[in-house]
Amino acid sequence: MVNFRSQWRDLTGWKSYNIPLSTSSDQVAKLYDATLDQMVYYYNDPQLGGVGETMAKMLAQDPEFLAGNFLKHSTSLFMTNSDEAKRQWDAYEAKLGDDLNSWERGHVAAIQCMYNEDIVGALEKYSALSRDYPYDLHSFNFAYILGLVSGHTAALRDVPLQVMGRYQPHMPHYGLIHGKLCFGHAENGEYEQAKRCGGIALDAFPLDSWGVHALTHTYDNLCEPQQVINLLESTDKHWTRGVNFRQHIHWHKAGAYTNMQEYEAALTVYDTHLKRCALTGDTFPLSDASSLLMRLRVDGQDTQGREKELAELWAQHHDEFVCLFYDGHAALAAAMVGDSAGLERLLDNMREFISSSRTGWNKLVTSKHGVELIEGIKLMGEKDYGRAADKLADSVPHLLKLILGSKAQKSVFSMVLVHCALLSGTPAHLEMAEQHLKEWRVWTKVDQLPSIQQRLWDKIQLAHASH
Repeated sequence: MVNFRSQWRDLTGWKSYNIPLSTSSDQVAKLYDATLDQMVYYYNDPQLGGVGETMAKMLAQDPEFLAGNFLKHSTSLFMTNSDEAKRQWDAYEAKLGDDLNSWERGHVAAIQCMYNEDIVGALEKYSALSRDYPYDLHSFNFAYILGLVSGHTAALRDVPLQVMGRYQPHMPHYGLIHGKLCFGHAENGEYEQAKRCGGIALDAFPLDSWGVHALTHTYDNLCEPQQVINLLESTDKHWTRGVNFRQHIHWHKAGAYTNMQEYEAALTVYDTHLKRCALTGDTFPLSDASSLLMRLRVDGQDTQGREKELAELWAQHHDEFVCLFYDGHAALAAAMVGDSAGLERLLDNMREFISSSRTGWNKLVTSKHGVELIEGIKLMGEKDYGRAADKLADSVPHLLKLILGSKAQKSVFSMVLVHCALLSGTPAHLEMAEQHLKEWRVWTKVDQLPSIQQRLWDKIQLAHASH
């Protein structure tokens, strides 16, 4: 039976990988390795108590351990505007001496970018650290995820590529690098390379739920939903052990069923898996749940009021503004239940955020396109489809390349734009919808549209014929 690692690198092990840890404790070095391993493979080691408990044990044994503190604070400051997280970093940074080495100074600079909500700056600094220290898994993982959340799709390929040659099959995380590269190739439309890297990843370490996820994206982008189902069912004994990520893989399975018009199967996945995770109130599972219901509605299905509890949970996030992708999903949930007042509050809060002194990538993107996106979704909820389509046409094509998410995740905004233009039904809006779908196919580098978009295309052609 395949298992997660249980042998961790001590100081000598880390030194052989050219990572200059400041601690003198082998046990702390091992706990650092274990913390990172759980983070990148999305699992909780029951003997260690999970990521949070492992990190706490590490810092309890050596509170001055620099790499451990950098990991703690970068995680606390990731995609948040938390005053408490910032206060804790201020207090910690004030105690740092002037004798840091170049690797440690690089981490401090990257965390300072996170502190300022400058996720693109943090991406650049972590990417440089990963290039110079290819076995620095902290920098590699953060550079990669920051590429995803900032819409810098090329980074999803380039960050793994710049270190891949340094990893050999016997090394920890050899498969991980290939799994990350699989996803990067898929997002950049390089599907044969994606399949090859995904195969290497899962051959090296079948429990890599990101590797399964990356191959799923490859088949999803290629419009092969049956391949998605086959892959997930043949590997479910492995990816379901990655407890911190499996809800998103269930979302992919439900999406594949929706593409295949097996709607009851999709709703069963929602009721069994996505709903339970969404009820935690966390934005990631809430976005998965809201996205699936919106896709089903665009595809003409009755979601039977499931979105009501999602809209209520999203309301607690209406004043955070750390990611326009999530704000857009909050708006979709509110629109599905016809909560125009809630959407107006979200818009008021967004305008206040735009005029505030906060800075960073999300502030820049929201200032340019956020209000139009939310206004368009609000108009859709009010069934004013023509005005909704116009608003969405001014924002969605730009946002697809600027906000968090894979092409599969962001496609819901594309679907909503086409859906509104189709329901408006004017020749101009039908032409708009048709052109957007053509551009989507070019952007994803595929020969055919995904099934839901293809059904929208077919409806557009029927509407053209009726004019």
